[in-house]
Amino acid sequence: MCAPLLAAAGMSAGAASTASLIIQGVGAVAGAASAIDKTNKQNDAVARNAASANDAYFLKTRQTNLRLRQEQTQAAQQKSDADLKSLKAQSTATAAAAGAGVQGVDVDRLLSDFERSEGVLTDRIQQRLEGMQQQAEINKLGFQSEAQNRINSMQPIGFAETLFNVVEPIAGFAVNYADTTARYADLEN
Repeated sequence: MCAPLLAAAGMSAGAASTASLIIQGVGAVAGAASAIDKTNKQNDAVARNAASANDAYFLKTRQTNLRLRQEQTQAAQQKSDADLKSLKAQSTATAAAAGAGVQGVDVDRLLSDFERSEGVLTDRIQQRLEGMQQQAEINKLGFQSEAQNRINSMQPIGFAETLFNVVEPIAGFAVNYADTTARYADLEN
């Protein structure tokens, strides 16, 4: 049944077999090339994802560090302002006491109260700053974990998997070629 169709098309069975094998061979080479291209694209996407995750991590860390430096600067200014305010209050109290002719334990207590008040404010500022520093470190660890999770979410295609994806279509062609050649060899004998 197949022979009359081949004869009508002007092809011998051998020529049709050869054409079929050529088409299968081209398909196998195309499949192998496609597997290599797919691997290259996947590995490029993995590299871009890792670079993007690292860039995001570094950007967030820089922003956190900048915020922390700004807070440190502000805290230093607040401490300086508190110290200056305390010194002014002490000077005013000392001058007022001297003008009124008051001295001794009461003036010393008043001056100690100003120093204590300034110390409490400075301590609160320092505690707030330490809390912000601890939170910044926790945030940085979170950013690092987030970046690592993003990187781990995409894995490159390894050599063995690539090799299998390339060899599979070629090996399929080789099996078909050997099978077809063996069948035609049996027909010729």
